[in-house]
Amino acid sequence: MSPLRVAAAPMVAVTLVLLAVGPRYGPHWDELYFGMLPLQWWYVDQPPMTVWLSWIAARISDGIWVQRLPAVAAAAAGAVVAGMYPRVLGAGPGTQKLAAWAHAFTVYPLLMGHVFTTAAIDLLAWQVVILLVLRATAGHPRSLVWAGAVAGVACWNKLLIVVLLAAIFASLLLTDRWLLRTRNAVAGACLFGVLAAPQLVAQLAHGLPMGQVSAGLVAEQGTLVRLVLLPTIALFAGPPLLRVWVAGLVDPWRLPGRAGRFLLPALLLLIVWTLAFPSQPHYPMGAVLPALAMGWTSPRLNEDWSPTKRRAVVAANAAVACLLSLPVLPASEPWLSTLSRVNPMIREQVGWPDYAQQIGEIRQDGEDVIIDTYALAGAVHRYGSASERAAVYSGHNGLWDLGPPQSKQVLLVGEHAVAQQDSFASCEPAGELQTRPVVHPQLVDVPMLHCSGPLVDWQALWPQFRRLSG
Repeated sequence: MSPLRVAAAPMVAVTLVLLAVGPRYGPHWDELYFGMLPLQWWYVDQPPMTVWLSWIAARISDGIWVQRLPAVAAAAAGAVVAGMYPRVLGAGPGTQKLAAWAHAFTVYPLLMGHVFTTAAIDLLAWQVVILLVLRATAGHPRSLVWAGAVAGVACWNKLLIVVLLAAIFASLLLTDRWLLRTRNAVAGACLFGVLAAPQLVAQLAHGLPMGQVSAGLVAEQGTLVRLVLLPTIALFAGPPLLRVWVAGLVDPWRLPGRAGRFLLPALLLLIVWTLAFPSQPHYPMGAVLPALAMGWTSPRLNEDWSPTKRRAVVAANAAVACLLSLPVLPASEPWLSTLSRVNPMIREQVGWPDYAQQIGEIRQDGEDVIIDTYALAGAVHRYGSASERAAVYSGHNGLWDLGPPQSKQVLLVGEHAVAQQDSFASCEPAGELQTRPVVHPQLVDVPMLHCSGPLVDWQALWPQFRRLSG
């Protein structure tokens, strides 16, 4: 039975669920940003693939569920890939199907399938690369060529996969050194280098601006990420499934001749790397979920859990995961406040039309608007009038490259923008953005100023508004 046929039911199910909730709440923080970016082959803070796909979706429809179709497709494909892990390890269709269901309806894949960010495609790329390396350790070294190709293409979406490759390389030195001496490994490395080079070289040529973005995230939330890293991994993989993915990591070391020993040291290295550079706690998840798929082949697990119990655990985890990950509850209090404590992504999807309306009402005739947060700028661009969309500017990440405003009267929005008030002849308070109980931390107490008469021309002043951060 083909992998696609085995995973057909969970693939269709997760697609229907994600499409059903796709329009609820509102666009994500990053989705608003992508909506403002023009088509380019390189951006200062990320490779272009996700922006390209968002641009194509926007040409079809401005409905948020259309923009999220690539994320839905990636989640559906992820279920198929998850089902292929037990297949590589020699398990039958029943185990393959269980792995596909478990992956499709656990927390992290649902989160990534609901909103379209760079992490959606990145998760799928990590799954495929690890699957291909697993096949290589199981006696099919030619898979390393394909692993290099997939990783190279993935660098056009997110460069984080380079860290995965480094972890896998170090792990194979420990567990399967012979693979690294094969022609297939060399061919895969060369293919990766050719495909990834444009994005890697562009970053190096511009002084690694993505490193500055990451450093900003570390400065903002590094201590918290270190504290919540391990609990986040357990939550995102599904607490009821803890034993399964641990078995997927441990069994290759416990069972002689079992493929996949490389995954445990690779995951440990990824965790150590995340602790050293704590920008986001979900980065190791791309290696945890393959372990979950492999864990269903564990002999001990299958001895202790009957088929009925295995299905019950997957179903119970799915029910809780949907409740935590997807906007199934009403978009009102107290539901939003309660859910956002467990799923902080909720606070990045609500309130945008109201914030855009407030800025539109405060903006005076003839004023351009400089907003120091790309998501808030994206909200005005999405929900504002034609004149408001034409007047919005931001120095945040890739939006800075779109150039400075033209008017000598501006509305400054945000702490970093307001901090440039000494560069104007006069400024007067314009109040603060009124936010909801559930709000992103960067949108708490957002100051605004009406300013006029820049003391130097905009070309000289605009660099002061530049901000590289997450």
